[in-house]
Amino acid sequence: MKHTSAFDAIAGSYDDTFTNTAVGRLQRASVYDLVAPYLRNEQCRHILEVNCGSGQDAFWLTQQGKTVFATDISAEMIAVAAVKRRKLPTDQQKRLRLQTLSATDISSIKEEGPFDLIFSNFGGLNCLSPQELTPFLEDAAQLLRPGGHLVMVVMGRFCWWETLYFTLKGAWQKAWRRRKRTATDAPLDENTSIPTWYYSPSDFTTKAPKGLTQKQLNPIGFWVPPSYLDPFFASRPKLLRVLHQLEEKTKLFSGLAGGADHYFLVMGR
Repeated sequence: MKHTSAFDAIAGSYDDTFTNTAVGRLQRASVYDLVAPYLRNEQCRHILEVNCGSGQDAFWLTQQGKTVFATDISAEMIAVAAVKRRKLPTDQQKRLRLQTLSATDISSIKEEGPFDLIFSNFGGLNCLSPQELTPFLEDAAQLLRPGGHLVMVVMGRFCWWETLYFTLKGAWQKAWRRRKRTATDAPLDENTSIPTWYYSPSDFTTKAPKGLTQKQLNPIGFWVPPSYLDPFFASRPKLLRVLHQLEEKTKLFSGLAGGADHYFLVMGR
């Protein structure tokens, strides 16, 4: 997983193009609603975040009173997160550590564990090849305490929004790109792309080591569209509000995960 330069290139614009967009905020709110019950467990105190990006999720986790070790392969992303970290209340700053680290190297921080929860949001694990995914799951299982949880938000192998949008545009390859088993060059911005693999939940459960089993599966972005459609929907707030209401009503329907932009997958020891 050598994608440092790609994420370095978009670090300065990531919050503008995703974090602070109308669609990005709604999808992130859905993730927080689903992860919140795990945080209410008194045993959940120490969290490892993998692929933390610009730090938005790490800051929210510290707001919930958790101690967070947030990591990302991109030094520039970590630098952006560090600047934002300085604006947090002192108690939150003390509970947050940031480190440049690839998801493929988490075994090197074994002395920092065990962790009560390991979290990776919004497709960070889609940057792992199938050959890298298996050892990542093995390393994560070793870093989790017994009873701990691995929470992953992953881009699946079909998104009805994406297929419809690109089909209407006549972009057939993009419409079905998630069905490929080989890497797809997914755009991060107009000038930057990255090799991306799309995984089904069963790809994780079959590759997981013994003792790490699926606990929960939910759709993220079944009704709320992918972030690259934000310019269209941001100018139609009433429509986006209706889609969000539908998302809220159906977010516990695991069967919709196979058609959503992302899915929320929890595996536990």
